[in-house]
Amino acid sequence: MHLDCRHFFMGLVIPILVFFMGTGGSAGAEEDPLKAHLLRIAGSEAFRAAHLGIAIESVRTGNPVFVLHGEKRFLPASNMKLYTSAAALLALGLDFTYRTVVMTDGAVESGTLRGNIIIRASGDPTISGYFHNNNPLAIFEDWADAFLRKGITKVEGDIIVDNSLFHDSPLGAGWHWDDTDQCYSAPKDAFSYNNNCLALTVTPGRKTGDAALFELEPRTTYFTILNRATTGIPGSGVRIEATSGEDGRTITLSGSIPAQGQNVIRYLAVRHPAEFGAFVLRETLKSKGISVKGRLACLRGSCEGNGSKNGEKAIGQTGTILAVYRSPKLSEILKVINGLSNNLYAESVLLTIAAQAGREVNTREAVIVVREVFEKAGIELTDLHMADGSGLSRYNLITPGDTVRLLSGMARNPQFKVFLGSLATPGHEGTLRNWPKEKDIDDPVRAKTGTMKHIRNLSGYVTTKGGEILAFSLLCNNFNTSNATIDKLYGNILSAIIDLQGTR
Repeated sequence: MHLDCRHFFMGLVIPILVFFMGTGGSAGAEEDPLKAHLLRIAGSEAFRAAHLGIAIESVRTGNPVFVLHGEKRFLPASNMKLYTSAAALLALGLDFTYRTVVMTDGAVESGTLRGNIIIRASGDPTISGYFHNNNPLAIFEDWADAFLRKGITKVEGDIIVDNSLFHDSPLGAGWHWDDTDQCYSAPKDAFSYNNNCLALTVTPGRKTGDAALFELEPRTTYFTILNRATTGIPGSGVRIEATSGEDGRTITLSGSIPAQGQNVIRYLAVRHPAEFGAFVLRETLKSKGISVKGRLACLRGSCEGNGSKNGEKAIGQTGTILAVYRSPKLSEILKVINGLSNNLYAESVLLTIAAQAGREVNTREAVIVVREVFEKAGIELTDLHMADGSGLSRYNLITPGDTVRLLSGMARNPQFKVFLGSLATPGHEGTLRNWPKEKDIDDPVRAKTGTMKHIRNLSGYVTTKGGEILAFSLLCNNFNTSNATIDKLYGNILSAIIDLQGTR
């Protein structure tokens, strides 16, 4: 799957290294101390057997500062989110919001809703606690309060989730089958709830041999927990695993946690997001004194009424609106995609691009729209192979050259401030919070990480001491050392270009 690359050896003389470089202006390294220094870093032992690509250019002039294998193809991992978020900003606009409508096809009589509760899902990934003071029930509690204000204390009908907007498979093409339990591989759904994940906080029992204790977030009876986790001896290692059963509602907790040790959290992807969300909504309504007599139904995927009942459930396009939830603006959502590298948000936004363009809402059509959006914006990408929005797919391919062309193009766009603000900063919240500091590189750098097994990428912007903004893309695949080692070398590269004085 990975492409071969020409290896770099410390003993090779600089003219031979220049011969192996991609096009883009790194010739003459003998006369340019910066380029010679970057070549020495590229020749480090950590990169010897790896596939390495570097592209750095001025966003003002478009002139290259340094290029090494700039047009070679790499697996992007989460660097793919740069393409997804840029396309979303161009296609949807920074003020775009999702709108989820809760309505009914019935009427209220003496406190009883004689009809169904219908949730018209819009693909919104923000129905969670993230934007709501870490309370995963906040939105559902607001809906329940809206029902009470209308005098509703009993619902005769079903809770029906119209999650028909997405025509895509729940898992992306090229995603790893053994990641399906992981929260970062949560399935896509037009009605997402709590990032389509469950958090289990595991606590040791009072003494060695006791069963471990656990707590769910959100608190729900949707899952059956088979607790086989035990309390180990003090000082022993943590070996806690959570796995989902075939039905998606049975979870096995196994392993051990040391007595007197710290709590640990395990995050688990939910197999049937729409059913999960509808179930927790029903529980929330009950906690507010609102009973629901009927069952749960979903237009796509599994629900309590799974099978013909879901497919045959007739839902009209008109009715009485009971509540409306509007998401935060896209400018805020992009911070979650790029700064926190949330995969579900990226996948949802990619499909939303297709929906807003009036296309069939699947990844294939969305990628076509993304290409059209970039072409219209004058961003020329020569070798983008996009299989998903998050970078989880092993079918994705990008080049360092395309990535800096994308970054430079966005830097010339009126919405650049929002795009820049969505990226992580070293030492702050997000994927760069633990980034090693080299010569105080934290302030001048805004970037997106991309990490998978044997993949460590970093692309973004750096401001030099001369005040120039440079777009950079550092892509490394197939290495066999620690991520920290690659990060250290990337830090050396960024420190070197920060030291540039004057403009080019």
